[in-house]
Amino acid sequence: MTKTLSLLGLTILLLCASSAIAQNSAADSGAIIEQTPCTPNSVTYEQFLERFKQRQTQDVEAAKREGVTIEPDPRLISRLPSRDEYELRRTYAGFECQRIKYLSDGLKVIGYIWKPKNTTGKKLPLIIYNRGGNREFGKLTPWMQYGFYDFVSNGFVVIGSQYRGNDGGEGQEEFGGADVHDVLNIIPLAKSLGYVDMSNVFMFGESRGGMMAFLAVANNIPVNAVATIGGPADLATGDRSRMITNYQELIPDFSKHSEPSLRERSVAYWPEKINAPLLLIQGGADWRTNRSQTLVLAQKLQELHKNYELIVYSGDNHGVAYNRNDGTRRIIEWFRGHIK
Repeated sequence: MTKTLSLLGLTILLLCASSAIAQNSAADSGAIIEQTPCTPNSVTYEQFLERFKQRQTQDVEAAKREGVTIEPDPRLISRLPSRDEYELRRTYAGFECQRIKYLSDGLKVIGYIWKPKNTTGKKLPLIIYNRGGNREFGKLTPWMQYGFYDFVSNGFVVIGSQYRGNDGGEGQEEFGGADVHDVLNIIPLAKSLGYVDMSNVFMFGESRGGMMAFLAVANNIPVNAVATIGGPADLATGDRSRMITNYQELIPDFSKHSEPSLRERSVAYWPEKINAPLLLIQGGADWRTNRSQTLVLAQKLQELHKNYELIVYSGDNHGVAYNRNDGTRRIIEWFRGHIK
């Protein structure tokens, strides 16, 4: 009897300890435990152009592997910044970037903060940026989108997560599973900074990042408005062949629960949960995220009388490269239109 009671007491003690650890993990989520300044951008204009051409070639090869034929378009070069415009962005003195390590569900996760350099005594609106890709493909880099020059120069703070398990972070990303918490935990992170106006928080997601934005909104993240570019709305009925290996490797128990797992990650099956104003931007010739997914989502939002706007750039690609400047302008206007 004594042994039984002792074992019972030990079990209760262990359960209490586990509960305390879980509570502490939740309480600490969003805490920044390490931050380092980003290295200066030393990429010359010539290197910038060459890297753009390389990305074009890589996109052509990726499309070819999926049975899609596209050609590098020399016209896209003319859509890039001029040398002077590029140098303005590269050397922008009002900009500051920090690589951070923060806690999310007890895991150390990597992220970035891009912000105006002078934040003393200020409360600035925040954009939570959700990256696309998975694992190391499509990960955040200090100078992506010119260090988010267009947003930072317009007075926004931008914070993005690499998602757990990536870029040296702990854990394992789940392509829209528990890694959504890494996005949700940017809220307490931002609040701790002191210079973010928590009444004016926005979200911007591209590609897979659009899916993460939909999921975050469904989990009631407090944002004023959302914008997405090429965000997949229906993984269950889309072309699975291209992504099946990623699903199998990243989504827990995918082999046993493939259909429900994909539906759980697909806003087309729960559009009623989208209660933030939503700007959908889609390339009409996007071979990675078929425009039909976005059109179906827009129709469902329309039927539910949701606050949304849809922009489809005819003939444009996954990242709306032909209309990127216009798309960015519209996103900024969308967010400004929802500032309190």
